[in-house]
Amino acid sequence: MSDEFLKVARQEIQSEIDSLKTIFLFCINDEQLYKKSVDIEKRMHNIKGLAPMMGQDKVGEIAKISDTIMKYVANHGILNGSHIMILEAVQKMDGLFNGITDIEIGNFRNKVKQTFPDILVS
Repeated sequence: MSDEFLKVARQEIQSEIDSLKTIFLFCINDEQLYKKSVDIEKRMHNIKGLAPMMGQDKVGEIAKISDTIMKYVANHGILNGSHIMILEAVQKMDGLFNGITDIEIGNFRNKVKQTFPDILVS
């Protein structure tokens, strides 16, 4: 991939993460997450697609998990515990994308599977 593509992709992902962080300044519970679910899901979907192309596999995996949760919320309504889980995902993606290398995603994936066994089965 060209340096220009990587630069643009990096800016796009950072913009999406920054937008998610801004959303979570005002989105403070599961009901508000539901109201913003379509917007949040679109941003997670964009990150899910771009991050792996840039070698940001952990960011992509967190976005993939979050995208699945947000699609469920958008289609089914308020999901207890989803706000805190997606907030944690945004914080982890932000850290990973900005150079924090010791963020473990296996524990996050397992936590999501245990919390939402009918949503995240793989």
